Amino acid sequence: MHARRLAACLIASCTLGIFTAPAMAQGASWPTRPIRFIVPFPPGGPTDTYVRTIAGPLGEALKQTVVVENRAGAGGSIGTAAVAKAAPDGYTMGLGAGGALMVMPHLMKVPYSVTQDLAYVSSLAQVPAVIAVNAKSGITNMAQFLERARSHPGKMNYGSAGTGTMVHLAGERFKRAAGIDIVHVPYAGAAPAITDLLGGQVESMVSDLTPILPHVQAGTVRVLAVTTEKRTPLLPDAPTLVELGYPKVVQATEYGVIMPAGTPPAIVNRVQRELATIMATPEVRKAYEQMGSLAVSSPPEQYRKNVLGSYEFWGQFIKETGISLN
Repeated sequence: MHARRLAACLIASCTLGIFTAPAMAQGASWPTRPIRFIVPFPPGGPTDTYVRTIAGPLGEALKQTVVVENRAGAGGSIGTAAVAKAAPDGYTMGLGAGGALMVMPHLMKVPYSVTQDLAYVSSLAQVPAVIAVNAKSGITNMAQFLERARSHPGKMNYGSAGTGTMVHLAGERFKRAAGIDIVHVPYAGAAPAITDLLGGQVESMVSDLTPILPHVQAGTVRVLAVTTEKRTPLLPDAPTLVELGYPKVVQATEYGVIMPAGTPPAIVNRVQRELATIMATPEVRKAYEQMGSLAVSSPPEQYRKNVLGSYEFWGQFIKETGISLN
């Protein structure tokens, strides 16, 4: 009996070794060639800069070149799909964008499953959203903005980077909370929306802080409120919506690092450890701050929890509000 049991244990141990040895060996020897980092947006924008800021340090830490590849389109869904469909061998990673992960799957058919096709490595950046007006508008605070909106229902408008973007949803959340009727004007990105805000074609805008920050610093745009729980150090005088009496409108656009599902945990954890070190350096923190964002990192399980929690929240919100891409 004992001999039979011993034989069974030996067979089980050998079988386990056959399946785990390749994964362990891959994690131990990885990386042996350049790594592709997919950005699901065009080059030159803030999201592209987030990745290029860390690509060099990450490559040095891993002793391999990290090649940034831009795969833009469909609100970030094309680049996200490229990551999801890549071989789970550790040689493809990508920028996980809030809209592509948490919002777009509820608005359009995407070729990936947020819950099944991706490995969540680490958060990377958190970007406050702001409610802003042209500095020449005559509106100097949120009380004046709300008074004008309530006295002219359906007449005021706000621009955003596009339908289904995180800033569009932030605008709709604020409209519901404040009980105001202002018209959403979607643009193909933040840049043209800011141009029209400066030109007076739209009266207000909900924007990530990153693209609008230079105009705030130049004095041509005034921020009435930020959507984070606490004030941002970059705009110490701008109140939060929480302070203004809207405690449920707390939101920041979160970016992170994703890899294909099935990537060996040893590789995922290695990348996360290196990123945690990189994101804590003064150089990276300062670079991100100058872009209007907060450099952050988190364990894989925490980043996954953040994404899936927001995915469920926005799915319900979109269903309740009837927001669509049409």
